Amino acid sequence: GDPLAVYKHAGQFQMFVDITINNVRVAFLTFIFGIFLTIGTHILLFKNAVMVGSFQYFFATKGLLLTSFLGIWIHGAFEISSIVLAAGAGITLGNGWLFPGNYTRLQSLQFSAKSGLKIMLSLVPFFICAGFLESFVTRHYQVLPEWSKWALILLSFGIILFFYVIYPIIVARKYPELLVQKEV
Repeated sequence: GDPLAVYKHAGQFQMFVDITINNVRVAFLTFIFGIFLTIGTHILLFKNAVMVGSFQYFFATKGLLLTSFLGIWIHGAFEISSIVLAAGAGITLGNGWLFPGNYTRLQSLQFSAKSGLKIMLSLVPFFICAGFLESFVTRHYQVLPEWSKWALILLSFGIILFFYVIYPIIVARKYPELLVQKEV
C-alpha cells in the first residue's frame, strides 16, 4: 500500500548523507570511467537507465505509474539529470583521449579532463539538492498535494535546463570566442 516505504526505514539526516554520498560516487565513477574509451561511462549509464526503467515499469504493472512517477521524480529530476550530465562529462573525458585533434593525446586528455571536472564540480550542489529532496520530501510524498509534486518536478527540471542549456547558449552568443579557446 506504500510504494515508496523504503524511504521510511532510516533517519532523514542519515539518509540524506548516505544518498548524497552515493549519488556523488556514482556520478564520479561515471565520469572517471570515460577514460576507458567512453565504454565505461556508457555501461554505467545503461545500468542506471535499466534500474530506473525497471523500477518505473514494475510500478506501472501494479497500476501505480503516476504515483511512483510523482514520488520518484521529486528528487529524480535533479538526480537523474545530474547522472546523465556526469555521463556527458565522462564522454568528454574519453573523447579527449580518443580524438586529440591538433594536440598530443596527453594535452587533449588534460583539456578534456579539466572540462569534465568543471561539469562534475558544478553537479555537486544538484546532488545535494536531490539528496535533500529524497530524504526530507519524497518520504512524505503521500501527504503532499499533487500540484506541489508537479511544481517541484517542473521547477527542478527548469533549473537544470536553465543552468546547462539556456545559460550556456546565452554566454556562447555573448562571448563566441570562448567556444574555441583552450588554455596552453
